[in-house]
Amino acid sequence: MLLRLPPLEALRYFEVSARHLSFTQAAEELCLSQSAVSQKIIQLEELLGYRLFERKPRQLILTTKGEQLFYSVQQSLLQIRDTLNTIETQALMSRLQVYCMPSFASRWLMPCLNDFHLQYPNIDLHLVANLSEPNFHSEEVDIGICHGARDQPIMEQRLLFRDYIYPVASPELAAQLAMKTPQELNKAVLLHDSLPHAKLSTSWQRWLAEQNIKGVDYSNGYRFNQADLIVQAAINGQGVALGRHALVAREIAQGRLVPLFDTITEDDGVYLVCLKKLLERPKIANFFAWMEQQARLFEQQYNAEQLIASKRYNVNS
Repeated sequence: MLLRLPPLEALRYFEVSARHLSFTQAAEELCLSQSAVSQKIIQLEELLGYRLFERKPRQLILTTKGEQLFYSVQQSLLQIRDTLNTIETQALMSRLQVYCMPSFASRWLMPCLNDFHLQYPNIDLHLVANLSEPNFHSEEVDIGICHGARDQPIMEQRLLFRDYIYPVASPELAAQLAMKTPQELNKAVLLHDSLPHAKLSTSWQRWLAEQNIKGVDYSNGYRFNQADLIVQAAINGQGVALGRHALVAREIAQGRLVPLFDTITEDDGVYLVCLKKLLERPKIANFFAWMEQQARLFEQQYNAEQLIASKRYNVNS
C-alpha cells in the first residue's frame, strides 16, 4: 500500500537532525528553537507510524528505519540542490546585463533588439537603462554602451560610431518659423536639457558659442531632464531641439523631424565598454559582434551629412 509523501519541510528537519544527531544543533542550522525541531520530528514519526530516533540522555541514535530514511532523504535533497545549481548556472551563463542611457535605449537600441533575439535566442538580455554609469568592477553589468571614452587600461572601449549635434524641429514648426540661418533662432522656443553636463545632454549655450553665433537668447524655452523627452517635445512641435544624431536620425528619415540648417557639430563617439577579461565569454563576444554590425548598418542608413543634405528644411521650397 502506497503512502502519501510526508511534507518536504518535515523531511528537511529530519535530514538536518539526523546529520547532526542533535536537535539542538539542527535548530541552530535551521534558525529555529530546539523545541520546534523536536516537535516537527515527533509529528513526522506519528505520520509514518514508527520512530526514527532513539532518544538517549544527551544523545540521539537513528533507528534502523531512521537510517534507511536518512540515506534516501539526504540523497534526494542533494540531487535537488545539484539540479537547482545547474539551472541557476545555466541561467547565469545565458544572462547578459547591458547598461545604456535611457534615451539611447529607447531611441537607438530598442528598434534593433528583435534582430538580436533572432540571431541569439539563447542569450537572455537584461537591459539596465540608467542616468548614472554603473560600476563594472562589481559585475552589476557585463557590458556598457557609453558616450565618450576614458583612460581605463583594464577596460575594453570599442568605438561604434561618432555622434553629431544639430538643430531639429517638426516639419510643421519649421514651416511656420521659416528660418534661413541659426541667427534667427530667437523666433523659436528652445528645448533645453536641464542637466547640460550629463551624458547625452546638449547645451544651446555651448553650441551657439562654438558656432560663433551671437544675438540669440539661449535662456528661453522649456527644460527636460532626459534627452528622449526633448526629442519627443520637438516631434510634438513644442520647440526647436538641439538634436543628437544617434537619437534623431530615425525620426528624420521617417519625416517626423527635419534638420533646420546645414550646420553640424561632431561630438563624442558611442563606445562598447566591458572589462577586458570578459571578452573571452561567448555571450560578450556575440553582443560585441552584433552591436558592431548594427553600428555599421546605422552609419550606412543614416549617414549624418547625407541625411541632413537630403532632409534639411528648405525655406524656399
